[in-house]
Amino acid sequence: MEFIREIEIDKLKPVDYNPRKINEKAFKLLQESLKIFGILKPVIVNGNKNILTAGHQRTKAMKAIGLKTCPAIRIKDVSIQDEIRFNLFHNSIETNKTNVTIKNPQNIELENFTFIDCMHVNFKENKNAAVVKEISRLISKYGEWGSVVIDEEGNIIQNSDYAIACKLLNKRVLVYKLSNDKVKAFLRYMNVDYGEYNYEALGIKTYNQHNCQMNRLRGGIKDNKSSLYEGYVLKNISKDERGVDFGAGQCDYASKLSKLGYKLLPYEPHFKFKGQEAIDIREVVKMILKLEMDIKQNGLYDYVVLDSVINSITSNNFEKYVLTTCNALLKENGSLYIGTRNKGQIDSTLNSSRCIEKVRSLEFLDKDNFSATFRNGVWTLQKFHTKESLKEVCLKYFNDVETMGSGSQIYAICKNPKRLAKEDYIEALSIEFNMEYPNGYKHNKHEKLINKILKSK
Repeated sequence: MEFIREIEIDKLKPVDYNPRKINEKAFKLLQESLKIFGILKPVIVNGNKNILTAGHQRTKAMKAIGLKTCPAIRIKDVSIQDEIRFNLFHNSIETNKTNVTIKNPQNIELENFTFIDCMHVNFKENKNAAVVKEISRLISKYGEWGSVVIDEEGNIIQNSDYAIACKLLNKRVLVYKLSNDKVKAFLRYMNVDYGEYNYEALGIKTYNQHNCQMNRLRGGIKDNKSSLYEGYVLKNISKDERGVDFGAGQCDYASKLSKLGYKLLPYEPHFKFKGQEAIDIREVVKMILKLEMDIKQNGLYDYVVLDSVINSITSNNFEKYVLTTCNALLKENGSLYIGTRNKGQIDSTLNSSRCIEKVRSLEFLDKDNFSATFRNGVWTLQKFHTKESLKEVCLKYFNDVETMGSGSQIYAICKNPKRLAKEDYIEALSIEFNMEYPNGYKHNKHEKLINKILKSK
């Protein structure tokens, strides 16, 4: 790690996947704050090529008001996934849940950057354990990448969690001391949202989402079982009923239950070759043909299982397509069983003063509760629901919806599908049963299945 007091702004190279967008009003306020206070927070650059890892909006604002140089922290050998985590995280730790002070602030130069020993950091309780844990991981890997702002009495007024992490890791802290007469105004400007998360620039394709598939019933690990199947589906279905596992992953449960005599067919548009990450499109087409033949002979289904599917969509439109398709596959009195990721756990983690190793790394949610994760060399998305939001969206497609669950997963049992417009069915079915694959390929083997479903509605 290297702290650079002045780096030429024109030499900074923004990344094209910056996941934050800023509106014009906030951008003007950001320029105002820079004019009034100067640059109190260094940007982060990755390597000697000055790739801008965090500070994109501030850099644009600095250019807009004519600044030529800015302070920067250079870190090296940052992985792509950590680059975006720095970008997200650097703008997400400015709340001060914990009161932290710096001893002997009189020894720190006013309105300048100074490194201090962590022994001067003082706090009684870590009230933001999950955030501190993630900061600590990045410090351990890349060095002291952040900074704090204090007033003349030594109270940290910005980024107290970063100081706690440095204290716990025995690392020095980069401090900027602001004069007391500017503190109130500074805090007002810091309460402005200078950009919201937006993952459009990542260009995430639907077929990237196969990297999110769960390895169900494999390796003899208890946790590989589906809590949806074990807790709800198997307790409610019978071997006389017919069902579809929609978004079946590697079809583990459909295969197991079929051998036990259940009439359960799988559909997975991103079914992978055994032991590979490549998609087996021929096997996908076989699933479509089986569904087509089954509906032709026996009609629509008594139940559909949607296990960890609507959390692995790439947009709200795809959530609509998935739920419309599940609605279309069901009989008038059919039931849909949903298991998905719980936003409530994220909220409780961020509000907890305890953090255990098994807790998943922090999620950075956009306005629609999507987060981005780098898996197997590509970006993927995950969507989170509360029980309330899950019920709200399901009621658009079903007359009766019950939600339940806690922890990392929540569930819904949806009954009595609503009758939707024919054009909505056609749009959703055409997309879900003829998904786009790499290089824009589509198999185009879906039309007969769609006709069979529509004739059976």
